[in-house]
Amino acid sequence: MRQLPSPANALRRSKVLRAGYTKGVAAGRAAKSRLNAYVAARAAADDGPSITPQHLSLLDGRTLNVCVLVPEGVDAVAARLLIGASSDPAPVPLTLTPRGAGRTPRATATAVLDLLDVDASTHTGTGAGAVTGAGAGSPLPSGLRRFLLAPGDWPLSVEFTTGTGAAERFALVDPPTLMPDGPNAPDPVRADGTYCRVTTTPTGRARISLGHDPAAAELISIDLGWTDLTLRGRLTGADEHQGATVELRLRGGGVTHRATPTWSGDRFSCTLDATAFGAVGTKEQVWDLVLKRPGHKAMRIARRRTDVREPKAVYRMPYRLLAAPGGNAFRVNPYYTPAGNLALRGALVATATGSPGSNR
Repeated sequence: MRQLPSPANALRRSKVLRAGYTKGVAAGRAAKSRLNAYVAARAAADDGPSITPQHLSLLDGRTLNVCVLVPEGVDAVAARLLIGASSDPAPVPLTLTPRGAGRTPRATATAVLDLLDVDASTHTGTGAGAVTGAGAGSPLPSGLRRFLLAPGDWPLSVEFTTGTGAAERFALVDPPTLMPDGPNAPDPVRADGTYCRVTTTPTGRARISLGHDPAAAELISIDLGWTDLTLRGRLTGADEHQGATVELRLRGGGVTHRATPTWSGDRFSCTLDATAFGAVGTKEQVWDLVLKRPGHKAMRIARRRTDVREPKAVYRMPYRLLAAPGGNAFRVNPYYTPAGNLALRGALVATATGSPGSNR
C-alpha cells in the first residue's frame, strides 16, 4: 500500500504546486497580452490601399531609390513619395514616365537620407526636412535632395495627384528582396556607426529605419611582422575610451596579455609580440582580441561594418612565424569567425635547441 505523505510534506508540496500554478498563469496572461497586441497591430496596421514597389533600395546606406507603377484606374498627373507619418511626412517628388500604349506610367525618385542628430551642425531645423546646396554636407548632383531624419522607423507611402486635383495615397508594402544570396548582403553599411536600411513591419509595410548601432571596436588592419603584429582599429558608436586596454584572451583560459593602445581620435593601435600569448606548446590554440573600457562591457574586436556575408571566407590572412626571445618561433594566423570577430590561432613550432617544445 502506498504510504500517504505527512501533513508537513503535503503542505510543502501544495505550496510548490500553487507557486508553479501562479507563475504559469502569469506567464500565460503575459503571452496572451503580447498575442492580442500583435493581432491588434496586424488588424489595424495599414488601413487603406497599398501597392508593391518594383524597386526599393538603399544600396550605399544613404541613396534611396524607388520605382512604382501607377495603379490601374488612377489618372495621375503628379506623384510624390511620403517618408513618415501621414500628419507630417517628408515629401520626395516622383517623376512620372510613360511606358507606351495600354501601360500605366512608372514613377521613380532618388534622394539622399541622413540622420538629423549626426548632421545637426549643418542643419538648423528640427524633425524631418530637406536641405540642398551649401551647408547640406557633401556636394550633391543637381536636382538631388538630402533629407535629414530623426532616428526611428519611417513608413513609406506614395501619393498620386489626379487631373481633378484629388490625392490618392497608397502604402508601400512587400518590397522585393534584393540579392537574397551571394557574397554581399544588400543591407547598407555606414562607416560612422549609424545605420539606414529598408525594413518591413509584420504586415509587410515598407519603412526606412535609421539609428545608431551599439558601440563596437571595428578592425581596420592587422600587420604581421617578423617579431610582432600591429593591430589598428576604430571605436564606433562611442566617444569615451579613457583607460581602455586591448586584451588577448585564450579560449578556455584567461587573459594572457593586456596592452594599452595608442589613440588618435577614435582610432587606436597596439603591438603584440610572441610573449603576449603566454606559455604555449606545439598544440594549436585560439585567442580572442577584446577592447575593454572601464565601466563598459568588453567588445570583441571585429570586422562587421561590411556588406560581406562571410568575412571568414573572404578576408583570409596568412600564417606568420614570430621570432621570440631565446630563439623560439611562434606560428600565428589571424582569422575571422563567421560572425566577423577577429581571432588568432597559434602554436610553438621550434625552440632554441631546434626541436619543438613540449605539448601543454
